[in-house]
Amino acid sequence: MSTDMRYIFILLLIAFVSACQPPEEEQAQQMQRQLELQREAADDLPFNFKTDLDSLLTDYFALKNALVESDSTAGVEYGEQLQEQASAVRTARVDPDNEGLWMGISQILDRETENLINTSDIEEQRLHFEPISEAMIQVVESFHPVGYTIYHQSCPMVRGGSADWLSREEQIANPYHGDRMLRCGETIKQI
Repeated sequence: MSTDMRYIFILLLIAFVSACQPPEEEQAQQMQRQLELQREAADDLPFNFKTDLDSLLTDYFALKNALVESDSTAGVEYGEQLQEQASAVRTARVDPDNEGLWMGISQILDRETENLINTSDIEEQRLHFEPISEAMIQVVESFHPVGYTIYHQSCPMVRGGSADWLSREEQIANPYHGDRMLRCGETIKQI
C-alpha cells in the first residue's frame, strides 16, 4: 500500500471512529440523565434513612476538620460520634438492594472508626480516615442524602499514592497532611 493510500485509510478510520462516538453535548446530556435517574431513585428512599445519613455526614465533616487541624483528641471524639451515628442509621422500609449496600458500608465505617478512635496518633488516625472517606463517598454517590453541594476532593501525595475525601467547602483543606500541606489537592467533582 502506498503512503498516500495509508494516509487516506488512516483518515477514513479516524472519521469512522469519530462518527461512532456521540457528540460531547450528547455525552453530557446522557451523564446528566444518569445523575437525574440516580437522584430520582434516592428520592424514593425513606425520610428517616436520608435524615440519618445527613447526620452521619455532619459527623464525618467534623472528623475531617479535626484531622485538618491535626487535633487527635477531637479526632477520637468525632470518630466516636461517627461510629455511633453509623450504627443508629434506620433502614426500615429501605429496599433490599440499598439496605445491602448500606450494610456493607456500615461495616467498613464501624471497623475503621473503631481503629481510628483506638489511637491518639494523628498519622494513624489519618490512615484509618482514608477507608472511612471512601465509604462516605459511596454513601453520597449512592444515596444522595442531602440537598447541598458536597465536594469530592483528592490529594495525589498520600503514602505514595492518592487519597480522597469529602468537603462542604470548595477550598482545599487537606485532612491527610494538615498544616504541613494544607492546600495540597484538587476538587474532582461536585456531588
